[in-house]
Amino acid sequence: MENRLNLLCQAGVIDQDICDGMLNVVTELESVWGIPMRNEQGEMAVTHMANALMRSRRGVEIGPLDDELLAEIKEADIYPKLVQVHQSLISPFALALHPNEEGYLLANLYSLWMAHKA
Repeated sequence: MENRLNLLCQAGVIDQDICDGMLNVVTELESVWGIPMRNEQGEMAVTHMANALMRSRRGVEIGPLDDELLAEIKEADIYPKLVQVHQSLISPFALALHPNEEGYLLANLYSLWMAHKA
């Protein structure tokens, strides 16, 4: 995980503050929320979040998450908890995520949560 983030930083894909912050995100997900991150799905979620933060910082806009998938997530019993976790993870970063990025990050959290709780 650390190697992947450091490579993204060294390549100029993400800034150093985002690299450092993402290491804290991994720690928080594992220690506070009990979600294992040292797996392929965790690495993908962290990479996506780091890229989402950089896109937002650079003003790059992506298309929104599929409406049906977003509706499924919002209808899930754990949705309020997902929003709480999501806000906790992004609050340390000094930037505003584009709303389209939020849907994808929630989808990643939903997948991580469901895989862990299964």
